[in-house]
Order: sequence, then C-alpha cells, then structure tokens
Amino acid sequence: MAFNVTALPAYTDQLSLDLISKAVLNTDLLSYVDLRPGFASGTVAINLVDTATPIVAAGCGGYPTTGNNVTYTQVNVQVDSLESKALLCVEDLRAKYLSAFMSPSMDNDAIPFEEVISESYAKNLRKANENYLINGNVSTGAVGLKGQITSALGANLQGGTPAAWDVNNAIDQALDLYDAIAESVKDMDDLIMVVSPEAYRALTRALVAQGDTGLYHYKSVEGNEIVMLPGTNCTIVKSSGLTGSNFKFAGPSSFILAATGLTDELDSFRFFYDESEDTMKFRAAYRLGVGVSQVDVFATNDMA
Repeated sequence: MAFNVTALPAYTDQLSLDLISKAVLNTDLLSYVDLRPGFASGTVAINLVDTATPIVAAGCGGYPTTGNNVTYTQVNVQVDSLESKALLCVEDLRAKYLSAFMSPSMDNDAIPFEEVISESYAKNLRKANENYLINGNVSTGAVGLKGQITSALGANLQGGTPAAWDVNNAIDQALDLYDAIAESVKDMDDLIMVVSPEAYRALTRALVAQGDTGLYHYKSVEGNEIVMLPGTNCTIVKSSGLTGSNFKFAGPSSFILAATGLTDELDSFRFFYDESEDTMKFRAAYRLGVGVSQVDVFATNDMA
C-alpha cells in the first residue's frame, strides 16, 4: 500500500534551530568623537576661544593695549530628541513555529527569544546613530558631518584629483587627503580619516599589495582592525553612514562634538507589556546632535 502525499507541502523543520538575528553593518564613529552629555533638545552653542599672543623685543614700558585680544566665538549644534517605537502582538506568533517555545498560558507578557530580538534592535539603533552623525536627519532638518565639513564652509579641499578609491589609487588618495589637513593640527594624536566601508576595504587591499613589494612592509588586515595610514599619525575610521558614498574627510576627532542627553540612553531601550492592549511594546528615546568646532582645520574631498 503506497502513501499518497501529493497534497502535503514539502517538509520544513522550523523547530530545531534557535532564532538568529540578521547581520547589520556596525561601525563606531561615535567612539572617536568628543561625546558630551547633559544637553536638552534644541540648539546649543559650542564656546570657542582664540588668543593673540604678540611677541616683541624686550624693553621698558607698559603693557600693549592692542594686538593681544582674546576672542570668543560660538558654533551652534542642533540637538534632536529621537525615538523608536514598535508594537508587538505576541498572539500573532502562536500560529507559527515559535508557538513551540511559548507558554500555554493566555498571558502575552513575554516574547520568545527576547534576547535575540533585543540584540537586533540594538544593532539597528547603533547603525541609525552612525547614519545621523554623517547624514543628519531630514525630518528634523539636522545637518550631519557630510554637510558641515565642506570646502564651501571652509574645509581644506584635497589636492590632486579626488576620485573614488580603488586598489590602484587608494593610497595616493588617502595621502592627498591627509596632506590637506591644516598644518596647525597635523601633530595632534587624535587625527582620523572617515571613509565608507568600501573605501576602507580598497585601502587595506592596496596597503597589503604594496606590502608585497616591501614599500610599507604592511601586514594583512583581519576583520575590523584599526588601520593607521602608513607614514602618518592618522587613523582610518570606516562609517556605515557613508555606505555607497565617495565622500571622505579627515581632521582631529576632538574637534567633532556629539551632544546627547544621557550617554546610557544611546544604546538602551526597554520592552514592556501594555495590559490594556494586550501587546508588548518597544521604546527607545534619546537626544543626539553633532557639530564641528573648527571646520577650517579639516580636509575633505568634497565628493558626493
């Protein structure tokens, strides 16, 4: 006697493996900049001071009344109040494979694999914050670093012919960009060059290729290792906010100020059960803004 199974769908095992969150490209420009907590939403001013220090031949006489000014200026930073919310109906899962991992109780105050789902939310929030630093926020009108560090606003334009990086030109392009950083800050120990993940990979491949010829004796790069541009004191930082973009900039990271309310709110959130709606809710809320204190010391290639 034969089994007639033509009416049944092909078997798929949905129960043997745990839930796995999808990968999200995570980079961490925020860990390099000057992060300042304690700000409310709105526009805050970065206070800057510049002193003139005249040096003349020694002699008798009083103190000069000109040429020794202390000048105060300000750079405004827009701080936005941001949030992410999600409503999850746990009952929707009962008809699917996750029901095997759920309580037989009618209570819906717990989520299966909550840790994995939380991890996915956290990755997405970190990526969104990185994108905010670079591109700002269209809905609030906030301008990111890509719109603040431009030659039109005083940044130094890279010499040579700026171009998209590939394995053949990445080293020269990076060095040309480094050369355009203002000489007044070139000996600072926190210089960074912010590039897209694609440009980062092109540069590391170029460095490894040059290492084969003995030019840099550069070792291969594994994973997300920190890369120093050989012959300089500049760290290459890749940002997911520049994915697909040829825009790059370089300068002292301490001159980039990120303002927030509380630092622990940037990567914290909570799930809570709403009994009135019989749903689980997710909420993350924080403040974030970014500004540049001295655009004229930075270098940019001004590309899109």
